[in-house]
Amino acid sequence: MNRNRNSSKKFAVVAGATGYLGRHVVKALHSDGWRVRAVARDPSRLGESIQYCEDVVVGQATQIETLPGLFDDVDVAFSSIGIRSFRRRPTFDEVDYGANAQLVDVAVRAGVRRFSFVSVLDGPQLRTLSPLVDARERVADLLENSPIESTVLRPTGFFNDMGDIFRMAARGKVWLIGSGNTRINPIHGADLADVIAAALEAPEPEPEISVGGPEVFSQREIGDLAFGILGREPRYGHISSTLVRRLARWIRPLNRNASALAMMFSSLGDHDAVAPAVGSRHLEGFFRELEAA
Repeated sequence: MNRNRNSSKKFAVVAGATGYLGRHVVKALHSDGWRVRAVARDPSRLGESIQYCEDVVVGQATQIETLPGLFDDVDVAFSSIGIRSFRRRPTFDEVDYGANAQLVDVAVRAGVRRFSFVSVLDGPQLRTLSPLVDARERVADLLENSPIESTVLRPTGFFNDMGDIFRMAARGKVWLIGSGNTRINPIHGADLADVIAAALEAPEPEPEISVGGPEVFSQREIGDLAFGILGREPRYGHISSTLVRRLARWIRPLNRNASALAMMFSSLGDHDAVAPAVGSRHLEGFFRELEAA
């Protein structure tokens, strides 16, 4: 994408900067001439992206009082903060909704011009399926009804999510949800970061952007790709989306985070996740990097 590279005086906050996508966003914004202020509980987790940060604010978005001055002199903000763990604490209500809602509130009061946020492809339709999706959609609702300019990004799925399939193949068997024929065009974090950087600089923001990568695969085709790179005979198991949902409901009283994530996974067996394609990075290259690691 062609983006304005004359923004050296502009300042951006990146919340979730230590995550898979956040690190790519930091680098993309820096490459476009932005000054980047990253939010991190542990700056060491920024990895090589720390070299692209002008400033690192150490604190927790769930405790907004630990981030004084976060939006001072800031033009735009981005957040991908969210739970991707089966641990019971903190909850998605505290992080996916609570932390992001606080960031939006403080950004509005600080006069930040634009806020970009990552939710889920088809989030409005899937929010009734999983409380985790609903938590992120509540943030999207908050942005839509706030005075700040905003863009909600709706990716299909990330390459690092597909890494779970590669790791199953490395263990000898890939478990597919449903028939394995539902399709997805996953996107590399760097390609999505380019879309985010463009959205933050666009003269007029798009309220929502649904986006995927350049290749469409079925679940089984992703498994075949992984097994082929590993030089192994493909072996598959199947678990129905109905069973996944039953398991999710059963564990809900014990672990609401795990239940909400399982509900999200169940949709893979019932629905395609295909969105307009962008980017140039291919899943085979990502899998080969995993093999070499």
